[in-house]
Amino acid sequence: MRRRKAFTMIELIFVIVVIGIIAKFGVEFLIQAYNGYTFSVVQNKLQTQTETALEQITNRLQYRIKSSIIVRDNDNNNSVTNYRALANAQNNTKETILEWVGYDIDGLRGNWNGTMNIPTWSGFIDLAGSTPPNTILSPMTNATDANNTISTLSNGVAGIAQSAIFFIGGNSDINGFGWDGNSITDQTLTMHRINAAGSNITPAVSSFSGIDIYEYYQLAWTAYALVWNGAPTSSNTPYATALDGGAGSLSLFGTVLPTPLRSRTNNGQWREDVNNIYTVKADNQDIVFTYNPVNGSFTCTVDNTPAGIICKRLAK
Repeated sequence: MRRRKAFTMIELIFVIVVIGIIAKFGVEFLIQAYNGYTFSVVQNKLQTQTETALEQITNRLQYRIKSSIIVRDNDNNNSVTNYRALANAQNNTKETILEWVGYDIDGLRGNWNGTMNIPTWSGFIDLAGSTPPNTILSPMTNATDANNTISTLSNGVAGIAQSAIFFIGGNSDINGFGWDGNSITDQTLTMHRINAAGSNITPAVSSFSGIDIYEYYQLAWTAYALVWNGAPTSSNTPYATALDGGAGSLSLFGTVLPTPLRSRTNNGQWREDVNNIYTVKADNQDIVFTYNPVNGSFTCTVDNTPAGIICKRLAK
């Protein structure tokens, strides 16, 4: 009869120790690999978000009216006195808001007619064919198409009647862009509010009497702002909050054009319904967030409804 040899206790202990050592280093290796993967995912996500944000900022700054750029002192809640031209910016940490008027590049690129893109506004004035002070002629401009483009981009909020033109070579006084919180009520400022029909541009308020009319112009109907969210808590004033489309004299868009261009509920855009309470539309759901201006955080109603589930996902 053949005898089978068994493991001794020492051999079993040795095997257990070896397995324990292998398990210890194996688990640590897996943890390190997982942590490396997580770090890589987060880093790539942040890098993508940063690149996207920088690309958006670059695109908007690219099509700016250069002389309209201002900085604001975020400690000063008075929209009439807290801005200065970018060239005169002070070397301090309080000027944390950058604003500018952007011209309508989408209308300048135009619409495809089957052969080429035809601009909705040309940017040219026919001085010989114009009859100021009530009408100036802009050849190749189609006011109807321009109005439709602006209306589409603003979700029906704005149109030609909420637009203004800036004469290249004309008055570029920083105070003439409407940053002081008042609507543009005459034609003596840098921006000239207009109406238009066909290729004829007419003044929306008063007339062009006494105004120097230049051959080139840019059409504008909105403005932009960048707010540094790393500002000290003491600098977190309602003015910065209002830049997202709040009503009243503190509204960025309301200070530039006669009608505030409120943010709409299209995907990715915010609407302030009441003070510090915003709505954003995602996956065809209206998601309500409450904004805390003290710490800059957003909170939302969390429940098991589709809106609540999306809210939890967005809050992350």
